[in-house]
Amino acid sequence: MTEPTVMVDRRERAARTLRLLHNAIGIVELTCLGYLWFAALTRRRGRMQRAAVAVLVGEGVALGLARECPLGRWQRRVGDDVPMFEHWFGPRLAPFAIPFSSAIAVAGFVT
Repeated sequence: MTEPTVMVDRRERAARTLRLLHNAIGIVELTCLGYLWFAALTRRRGRMQRAAVAVLVGEGVALGLARECPLGRWQRRVGDDVPMFEHWFGPRLAPFAIPFSSAIAVAGFVT
């Protein structure tokens, strides 16, 4: 027996909405990472740098506690099985995205 069309449409809409939200959060976090490096290289300190650090630390804590991206888990529940980084980088590079960006973030914190 197939699902009613209304239910499929809702799940599809939910999957698209979560994907958009996930991408927006990813872009904000990459912007924070870029600003962290900008602040480190130009020796600027201030509110923006502290906000960027807070966002990146928050993401790191969320990833560490959930052992995966919490939004990825929600996406799978609504039927979107393709992880965000796979959309961005493809299946070959996606497994390296989090370790690479984490290393870049740690280096930015230390600099």
